[in-house]
Amino acid sequence: MEAVIPVDICMPTLHTTEIDQNQNTIQLGLALDQSEDERREVQIHITAYQQQIKASNGKKVKPREFQFSDLVLKRVIQSTKERNSEKLGPNWESAYFITA
Repeated sequence: MEAVIPVDICMPTLHTTEIDQNQNTIQLGLALDQSEDERREVQIHITAYQQQIKASNGKKVKPREFQFSDLVLKRVIQSTKERNSEKLGPNWESAYFITA
């Protein structure tokens, strides 16, 4: 609906005389239906995009094979960090040998 100022009510204008309430109600209903359809389409698009992102995340991991007696570094994760380590602390623990 559009706002009508008091001058338009006192003095009839094309805006106030030519409006059809029934047609206006029908048009509002159609616009509401169209917005619901658009919402559903957007939700389908979002779901498909999220599934695509989940599927592509597994491709970023590179499989690695280690041999016996290879020297490797162990990454420091949040739960194993020292309590007082700073932001610029080491990201890796000391080197380890593959034994099995």
